[in-house]
Amino acid sequence: MKSLYILLAFIIAATLANAQDKKYLKTMESSIPAIFQAENTDALDATANKFDRIGQAESDQWEPYYYSSLSYVFKAFKIDDLQAKDQVLDQALVALGKAATLSENNSEIIALQGFINMIKIGVDPGTRGQTLSPKIMADFSKALKLDPNNPRANLFMGQMLFGTAQFFGTGVGDACALVDKSLALFESEKPESTIAPSWGLYSANQYKQQCESALTKAESQE
Repeated sequence: MKSLYILLAFIIAATLANAQDKKYLKTMESSIPAIFQAENTDALDATANKFDRIGQAESDQWEPYYYSSLSYVFKAFKIDDLQAKDQVLDQALVALGKAATLSENNSEIIALQGFINMIKIGVDPGTRGQTLSPKIMADFSKALKLDPNNPRANLFMGQMLFGTAQFFGTGVGDACALVDKSLALFESEKPESTIAPSWGLYSANQYKQQCESALTKAESQE
């Protein structure tokens, strides 16, 4: 009889856990699209706050804090004031740090960290270029080592190399090759779950156009 009670307790616990997992996935699935549909900074503040609340309720899940961070990143793109943009990017790093404590050596988290710092260079290129660039390259290299087929990591590395090449007036061939690779990876990407990161294709297509323009210009000057 005791064994039967133990078995029933196990079944009930497993059923409750499965129901909780389904609720979490459903909440995340319905919340993630709002990031990409947001038309203003207030809407992105709302998504960031919502993901923070989900993260507090689901204390062992890294995805809510990842998407909270991404909300702040998207918000930063909508801000012109450099000081305000920098503060929002700092919020993005704080949220991402919470995700990192829950999932170490995560290619997606490390790639996004490098991407955020890459945007921060743009706030003050003269001061931050030399100090942040090595850290960013290290993040992208680590993200690619952890997952060579991560389309976002390939794209971000391509963007970094493209910007560096443009700054120093060197060739963009290597950068554009990574952009092309990211596009192929986006097309074949099969996310691990319905809430795994899968964004970035729009940016990859934009950089593809920049690459084509830069390469055409370089050929005309030869």
